[in-house]
Amino acid sequence: MYAHVDINNCYVNCECLFDPSLIGKVVVILSNNDGCVISRSNEAKAKGIRMADAEFMVRRLLAECGAAVFSSNYALYASMSARLMNNLARYTYKLMVYSIDEAFLALADMLGIDLEKLAKTISENVMKFTGLPITVGIGPTMALAKLANKAAKKAGLPWLVLDTETRIAEAVENFPVEDVWGIGHAYYEKLKTYGIRTAHDFRELKADFVRQEMTVQGWRLHQELWGKPCNVIRDVADRSKGIESSQSFNSYQTELAPLEEAIAMHAATVALKLRQQKSMAMQLTIYLRTNKHNVKHDQHYPSLTVKISFAANSTHQLTLVAVQAVRAIFQPGYNYLKAGVRATGIIPEGEVQFNMFNTYEHSREQKLSELMDEMNSRYGRGTLRLAADSFERKWAMKQEFLSKQYTTDWKHIITTN
Repeated sequence: MYAHVDINNCYVNCECLFDPSLIGKVVVILSNNDGCVISRSNEAKAKGIRMADAEFMVRRLLAECGAAVFSSNYALYASMSARLMNNLARYTYKLMVYSIDEAFLALADMLGIDLEKLAKTISENVMKFTGLPITVGIGPTMALAKLANKAAKKAGLPWLVLDTETRIAEAVENFPVEDVWGIGHAYYEKLKTYGIRTAHDFRELKADFVRQEMTVQGWRLHQELWGKPCNVIRDVADRSKGIESSQSFNSYQTELAPLEEAIAMHAATVALKLRQQKSMAMQLTIYLRTNKHNVKHDQHYPSLTVKISFAANSTHQLTLVAVQAVRAIFQPGYNYLKAGVRATGIIPEGEVQFNMFNTYEHSREQKLSELMDEMNSRYGRGTLRLAADSFERKWAMKQEFLSKQYTTDWKHIITTN
């Protein structure tokens, strides 16, 4: 059996946790640069505010209903996510963090265990120890656990257990096929041409037909909906996808210096993520983007992938490579709105191939990075950084409605009089 857990309206409820006066009100969270809506309270949904609505398009509606508007406070959300995952770990021997607000738990052969009671315990204890409302879905496969979670939300339930064929059949009967985990837009459009509207309809297709029309991935999903596990919970990071850090600017950047600072910051973030998952990268991709929505400006989307001579995860080494790369791709005369760094060719630390002719001081770089991590962990992220990463960051994204750093800044910790 598997469990799928996620936080209800994650970003909104993180804000409500530290400001209970927001409970029951229209609350929305905006994306980078306060561009569009990325999280809504149930009250906001009832007012017709949709995901990805541009802020300027719903500004009047938000004002009319007295909405509380917040910029994305990723430091706060990541901190609360870590607390959630630490609490979930006690219920499983293998936990897979799927995103900032959701995870899969392996429950093995829960013979003799009351799954309803287990789901109730997880839900109540997470609320007790973190203050975050969650939904729990349990099923014999990861796809069915995810489906159970969504079905529970649609029904307004805190949890749903699909442990018998009867319960599974009832859950898939009218479940929209486009909401099934793994059914993307392309698959949905293809299935719609065959009259497939629900998860039940999809299950009724012949397995060979599914494999032919939707490749092996679609076939695995089809098997999972019949209760036959094809996916595996991984207790280590998936290194195949790479690690990326990017951000839009608060205004157009036309000079090289601020772009170097931004790229240095992203390289440091990527390096930290690599160290946290005990990995190293063999190549970096650095890219710049202009605003594709502004047709008045000339467009430019340069990128450069650099093979690192020695697999690394040190802030100094990755920043050096990244800054040199952005100098190579930058062209004056363009209005850049976004910059990013992506690490690929990721391998475990223990699998690094050493080279006796390489002058790279691996042990020294590791010690320096460990020192930076220790200092930043003790005194706050960004306390110690490279000179290439400016402290001013005049190019930083717009966050006009940012809440306090309740869990990551001593100055913002809530106190009582």
